[in-house]
Amino acid sequence: MNRIRVSDFNLMDTMECGQTFCWVREGDGYINADFGDIVYVEQKDEYLHYESASGNVDIGELIRFDDPVGEIKDDIAKDGLMRISINFAPGLRIVSDPFFPCLVSFLCSTRNNIPSIKRMTQGIRERWGPKYEFRGKTFYGMPLPEPLSRATVSELESLDLAWRANFIVRSTKSIVDGQITEDELRQMDYDTAHESLKTLHGVGDKVADCVCLFSLGHLEAFPIDVWIERVIQKHYGIFTESGKSYQKKSKAARSYFGKYAGYAQEYLYYYTRKTYRG
Repeated sequence: MNRIRVSDFNLMDTMECGQTFCWVREGDGYINADFGDIVYVEQKDEYLHYESASGNVDIGELIRFDDPVGEIKDDIAKDGLMRISINFAPGLRIVSDPFFPCLVSFLCSTRNNIPSIKRMTQGIRERWGPKYEFRGKTFYGMPLPEPLSRATVSELESLDLAWRANFIVRSTKSIVDGQITEDELRQMDYDTAHESLKTLHGVGDKVADCVCLFSLGHLEAFPIDVWIERVIQKHYGIFTESGKSYQKKSKAARSYFGKYAGYAQEYLYYYTRKTYRG
């Protein structure tokens, strides 16, 4: 295996903090087969070990090792809760997942929990995705839009997707038809990309923010789910002073935390979910 020395990084916190469904736990590490290749990573102390089927993968790009994490932490450490959240998982990084697998994953996340999302996305991989033989085992990647466009609503419903099946069928068709393209999205600023994603069926503010943050690299995106809503209600009343809609709270959070609000969101989300006692 290849290896690189890493600092201020924790693989488990990065992969288990709820931001990605493309990386799947495998043995002592994690597998990602969703970007047209397959890669395995594991961390041993200050070294990240990795290998891919092709032998050619930029692991630093997939896990955003170029992000200035020291600057980011200093920039977002606006209050006591934020500093506690950072210190809880100081090695957490925002990932850079491939666009379509990220979109499908978060369409599956609507009113759902993490174990169910993992089962749904894995079912889609095994039914329509590419197959890899790697490290003596068989793995499946997320299908591209064209293969998945052949899936019917009833076939997806058989994987327990319920109403989410229609979201995926219609959004995939829009992408195949060229209504929206990844290349165009990557050329857009955050606000434009966010609004463009919402033209896809089933994509609301939160899903659009997740795709913007975890795939398109808009680090100012601030997804608000039930966990972050709890944080806002308990600790950040200032986010609701201008209004209680998703859009206004998200805008207030971006104004408060600045250009790295997405990192603030993920630190808060992970800390809250791990320490919540009801």
